[in-house]
Amino acid sequence: MKTRGRWRLSVMMGLLYAVQGAFWPLLGVHLSELGIDGRWRGLIFASQALAATLMPLGAGQLVDRLMPTQSFLVAAYSAGTLLLAALASGGITGGPALCATFLLYFAIIMPTHSLSSSLAMRNLDDPRREFAAVRLWGTIGWMAVGWAVSGVMLALNGGRVPSVSPGGMHEVFWIASGLSAAMAVYCSTLPNTPPLAGETTGRANLRKGVELLRERDVRVFLITTFGVFLTIPLAYQVVPGYLAARGMPRPWIATAVSINQVPEIIALAAMPWLLTRLGYKGTMALGLGAWTLRYLILSLHPPLWLAVGVGVLQGVGIACFSIGGQVFLDGRAPATHRASVQALFLVASTGLPSLLGSLAAGEWVRRAGLGADAWVFVVPCILNGALLVYFLRGFRAQPSISGRPGAAVSQIDADTPQRQHTRRGAIACVGDLTTESADG
Repeated sequence: MKTRGRWRLSVMMGLLYAVQGAFWPLLGVHLSELGIDGRWRGLIFASQALAATLMPLGAGQLVDRLMPTQSFLVAAYSAGTLLLAALASGGITGGPALCATFLLYFAIIMPTHSLSSSLAMRNLDDPRREFAAVRLWGTIGWMAVGWAVSGVMLALNGGRVPSVSPGGMHEVFWIASGLSAAMAVYCSTLPNTPPLAGETTGRANLRKGVELLRERDVRVFLITTFGVFLTIPLAYQVVPGYLAARGMPRPWIATAVSINQVPEIIALAAMPWLLTRLGYKGTMALGLGAWTLRYLILSLHPPLWLAVGVGVLQGVGIACFSIGGQVFLDGRAPATHRASVQALFLVASTGLPSLLGSLAAGEWVRRAGLGADAWVFVVPCILNGALLVYFLRGFRAQPSISGRPGAAVSQIDADTPQRQHTRRGAIACVGDLTTESADG
């Protein structure tokens, strides 16, 4: 794909992640300042995971069979803009009302995360080599908006650093609403990405999904993903409050959390090299190891500077395991059902496991307080360590050409992902036998 085309997709990723990055890192502190107790706070965070469990597969089927992907993105972000503006107005208060509003918002928005990835991969000639370079702009967008939010909060307070505001942080939702409106407008300019599956029946779609799950590597990857994402909510619910309790000024929390994205950008830029040298197995194992090490260090109650600095390992985990896994799944998916397979990943990651993890984290905050003790990180450290062992023993990255007519038959290293070359405008099939292409 020409450079100009890649930049169009990169801007899409930057805006998409900037919208949620404007408010998500500070949401836990915002809810605390509004007086929302830990149980409702857990339910509000879980609303994202519940929406990611219920909605993406249906949305994936919609764009695979009936609706251009870019049209869905325009509609979703137009509606999301209105809901974010309602949250910014301050008129929605109380745990139940906030939970219902966030559930509606995420039900609309969560499918766009997997659909944006499938749209990008459909419009790239070589997603294995090009997708990471496109996706890293999502990380840059998330990181940049964190710095922007800190600057706006300081400017609104005349350069002072208030420790708490009983009214919450409504300004971050105004920023998110503006970015959402820009995203809706921009998506209308994206390349036309029409459905490919046609009028296939629901039974046929289910059969294709079952066939994919029969592959050992896919099963091992999805089981590992489920376990890992049980622990991810701690990074968003507990860590910001943990930093605040350790003396971090509230306007700087978003900036401190954004440090996590620096190595993520580096890892995404190096993704083609990592996949070539380490293969899928080595790359994803590197991400799992990074998450395990981060929780281990946090469980030892480190000083504030180290608690902030160790966040860089979160970025390595997201880039190597989550994004590497998206590219892996794209390589296993039938060309006509790629959006649905990306939606399956969203359900197995940001969906049900994040729902359960968010409820557990909210209950912990309710019992232990917002600045939860460092012992909360022991359990995810042990779980991620066990999952790393399971993944290393079970994942083999064997080549597969299932559902890919015309795939090359030459045998290449089974642990090195490959792709069949296609020209722009054709169906971009990812395979493991040919040369060349995914959250938090």
